[in-house]
Amino acid sequence: MRGYNGLYLVGNYPDPDTFVRAAVTGLRYFDFLEIGIPFSDPVADGPVITDAIETMVEKGLRLDELLESVSVIRRGVSRDKKLYFMTYSNMVYRRGMEKFGKMCRDNGVQGVIIPDIPRLESAAFREAFNSNGVEFIQFATPENRKEQITEVAEDAEGFLYFVSIRGTTGSSLTLDEDTKEKITAARKASSVPVVLGFGIRDAATANLALENADGFIIGTRIIELLNNGGITDVENFYRDLAEGLEQAGIQQP
Repeated sequence: MRGYNGLYLVGNYPDPDTFVRAAVTGLRYFDFLEIGIPFSDPVADGPVITDAIETMVEKGLRLDELLESVSVIRRGVSRDKKLYFMTYSNMVYRRGMEKFGKMCRDNGVQGVIIPDIPRLESAAFREAFNSNGVEFIQFATPENRKEQITEVAEDAEGFLYFVSIRGTTGSSLTLDEDTKEKITAARKASSVPVVLGFGIRDAATANLALENADGFIIGTRIIELLNNGGITDVENFYRDLAEGLEQAGIQQP
């Protein structure tokens, strides 16, 4: 697929074998995998992902169990495919920033996404991760001023996660002119891909993202398909999405 694109899966959801299969198959089409570590208060996630996370929390999923699945995924995909953990600050604090970074490094995870850490409070996290060769992924949002977006973009590593809509995951993607201008500003200032997350559900919304940015992340739709049709529907979706993007032939600006 064109662009630098990622898929999101909740760790070990709905079970380890299905999670691994969805990840390995997905990384035939996508460039990176964002792995949600189940956490009791997923404030950035919409109802579909929250329900999946809560299911895994209720099952008592341990991080060590998830790391076993991650190691299987890492062995099953090429080294140019990146793995990122998506988690919350309490999870990192509890383990310790340095230990968390080392854990990522030792298990083939290239970066960490933490949506509840404000940029001004992120330096210690970034330093701890970078000392272990792990990227700290930063965010920009439509609420940021252009000056803030430029500052974040200039400092971004791995990719810049641009939250393309106001709200939580699972909403529909629409881009007003102000948001488009801010995405453009981010791309001009960034040396890494600017990737849109939130609201990508199909080839049409993926194309909209690629018309304005360097890539996209899709998650809620995949969880819905796992819930309703299982892994076969997910694998069919991967293929259909790739074919839809190829047929559209969108050229990125």
